[in-house]
Amino acid sequence: MRSHLNLYTHDGLFHADDVFASALLSLMAEDVHIVRGSDLEIPEDTDKWIIFDIGGGELDHHTPENKENNGVHPGTGIPYASCGLVWKKYYKDILEAQNCPERYTEIVFSRLDTSLIQGIDAEDNGYDPVGAELERLPNLQADLRNEISYASRTSFTISQVIKDFNPPWNSDIDPYDAFLDAVSFAKDVLLNRLDSIISSLDGRDYILRAIDYSANHLMILDEFAPWEGVLYSQRNNPKAQDIWYVISPALRGGWNIQCALVNSNDRSVFRHPLPEEWYGLRYEELQKVSGIKTAIFCHPSGFLAGTETMEDALAMAQKGMDH
Repeated sequence: MRSHLNLYTHDGLFHADDVFASALLSLMAEDVHIVRGSDLEIPEDTDKWIIFDIGGGELDHHTPENKENNGVHPGTGIPYASCGLVWKKYYKDILEAQNCPERYTEIVFSRLDTSLIQGIDAEDNGYDPVGAELERLPNLQADLRNEISYASRTSFTISQVIKDFNPPWNSDIDPYDAFLDAVSFAKDVLLNRLDSIISSLDGRDYILRAIDYSANHLMILDEFAPWEGVLYSQRNNPKAQDIWYVISPALRGGWNIQCALVNSNDRSVFRHPLPEEWYGLRYEELQKVSGIKTAIFCHPSGFLAGTETMEDALAMAQKGMDH
């Protein structure tokens, strides 16, 4: 991690683009000095500053030349904004400073880019991904195209959250203080997102081992870890395809039995459903119908059931398989 960084970006109204770019850069230094100013005040000793979203340099996306040179995020039509440019240039430094295992670096880069950065860049550039895809359907009626485009819009995005940090017109809040508050919030978002991504990668090996140890249509986890993405990605693994139920400790206490899906895109079709007469029942009603002494609940859709003990979770799963 660097000891100190000087950052320079534009003043005036701030957006998710420059706020998240500031937050990203702040993750790789212990002490960060951020100056907001105009393009007439850009520091002359540029080698001592990282200048972004202003000035026409490599981390600015506003000039026609830069827009052409920057291109788009790979595999998309989303133009780069300064947030994406900062992430693309400095991601290795940022992840190293955050102690990300080196073997994860490239996949963490990709996952943060697709899950957060691209959305910020798209909105900052006024780019509508759904609208762009609809343009590829020339025979689609105009009114239907407009309806689909309108329905796809999310009214309250992370970009809107950041925009609301700007002081209201009738407020005496200092804009620079408001900007720093927004950057602090953005840093928390980034750290939580990175922790989530890295944690899921840490859990992948654990889930793969659990798949290898699975038997009789059951995968049993001694501790809960996100398993669905790993399980459903193993399309050519016969043991993964043979799993009907996953048993794991419940975060609220007790044990859960969750049905594996036939298709990860359809959460209503299970490889082997639990008995339908259990659906929506709780405690005594479920215990009476199922014969499981510590049964707690069965979700109304049937995808999940819970018991107080691991032994009863196994017994409930067995009854489900025998049904």
